[in-house]
Amino acid sequence: MRPPTESNLFPPRRAHAARRWAWAGTLVALLAIGAGWTVAASFSIGLGSTETGSGAYHPTTQLTYFAEVDSGVGVVPAPAPTTLSTTVGAPTVLPAVATNYGVNTATAGDVGQFWKFTEATTAPVNTELVLRFSISTGAGPTVTTVTAYVETQATAPGSAITFVLYFDLGAVSAGSITLNNVLEITQQCSAVGTCP
Repeated sequence: MRPPTESNLFPPRRAHAARRWAWAGTLVALLAIGAGWTVAASFSIGLGSTETGSGAYHPTTQLTYFAEVDSGVGVVPAPAPTTLSTTVGAPTVLPAVATNYGVNTATAGDVGQFWKFTEATTAPVNTELVLRFSISTGAGPTVTTVTAYVETQATAPGSAITFVLYFDLGAVSAGSITLNNVLEITQQCSAVGTCP
């Protein structure tokens, strides 16, 4: 049997779009915490006593001008970041300076899954990107999917710019937080307002 390829996994109308898949799980979150973030005893990340799973990884083309350079778990900074637009055709226009954004409504000081993206000087101007985040939390688990839209600047940046996106997982003081896994997809749209 022939292995699946991107051309037969995705509809033909989407085959031209560049895609970036990134998978960050509990291990990444634990490593991020161990790398210099101290948490209260009420914070926990776990998959339960029995760990099972299945799936497949299909390599795809990364957006070379909007590359993910880091991800993990940290604290949502103050002031709380602005929430990204969830309306196709009305994207959040990226500024020409490094900026923090919330994938969902973020509260400063909460625990947050973060992603860092670097926009290169080669980024095409006025180009819309769709960012789709699926966050698996808690027992069960509960899966939350957020689709956000951003647009590159009208003028190409003079130097690389880093943007940090946070998905607010909640306050540690409110109880334990379980982060099971994370899926992130970035896709370039053919024109503003045309993202699927």
